Amino acid sequence: MVIVLNLLKWLGYLLLVVLIIALVIILLLLFAPFHYKASLTVDDPKTHEEFPISVIKNRSDVNAEVVWLGGILKLIIAFPRGYLISVVLFGKDLGAMKRFGKKKEEEKEEQPEEKEEEEKEEDKLTLEKIERYCDAADHLMRILTGKCGRRAIAKVSDHLLRVVEHVLPRNWVLSGTVGLADPCLNGKLSGACAVLLPICDEHLQLDTEWENYRCDLKAEIDGMLRVIVPVKEVLPLLFDKDCLKMLKKLRKLKARFVPPGGELEKKRDQWREEDKIKREKKKAARLAEENREEPGK
Repeated sequence: MVIVLNLLKWLGYLLLVVLIIALVIILLLLFAPFHYKASLTVDDPKTHEEFPISVIKNRSDVNAEVVWLGGILKLIIAFPRGYLISVVLFGKDLGAMKRFGKKKEEEKEEQPEEKEEEEKEEDKLTLEKIERYCDAADHLMRILTGKCGRRAIAKVSDHLLRVVEHVLPRNWVLSGTVGLADPCLNGKLSGACAVLLPICDEHLQLDTEWENYRCDLKAEIDGMLRVIVPVKEVLPLLFDKDCLKMLKKLRKLKARFVPPGGELEKKRDQWREEDKIKREKKKAARLAEENREEPGK
């Protein structure tokens, strides 16, 4: 009996330690800030007569980093003409997921008749989707403009603005040289920069290339996020009567207008079968006509 009691006592201590560790981790996740920073660089030192799409694609780099607890946990994301995602825990790289570009799939040669049939099927599906979306948008506007909808939107927007205000970067800088090869557009860009200058004096440093195209940019942002802030703002909405009513109405709207998975594919197959039957009937009628004409000849 004594052995059993001692065993239960040590199991209780073990559970208490596990609960304390879990509580500490939850508190750290809620209150310890996640610091983030990101940078964008487009290296375009020369001017161009045409818009430099290839330069923007091939000579741009995006890097982002999220740090928690002073570097105990890091998430590094980079886009050097592809993407690289890496997780670092206690200074040890847990592995990276890499992907550079997408291989173009080989296009199969299709006969003109098959292309026409597929285009007709896509047109039918597109028209049906448009009709569904228009009906859904009409019903959605009725829900949102009702008394319950207006109250719910006011509450959600108020809480959402607080979350956005907390998440927005504390510091940001956009600098470089931009040219649009059009004096009118360049003038509008310079005017917009001049208007924003009193507000963004330290953040916005853009020069203009008046005669040709150019996109030589460098942008940097950094900020922080405490998980407790969105949790604190979202929890009251989960128990609000107006928000719960809106969720029920939106679920009913989705069940009414959003087709279940595979429904459109079934219709596509049905239309294909109908077109196949029509083609076979036309072919049979044409063969019958040819057989009737042959004895006369």
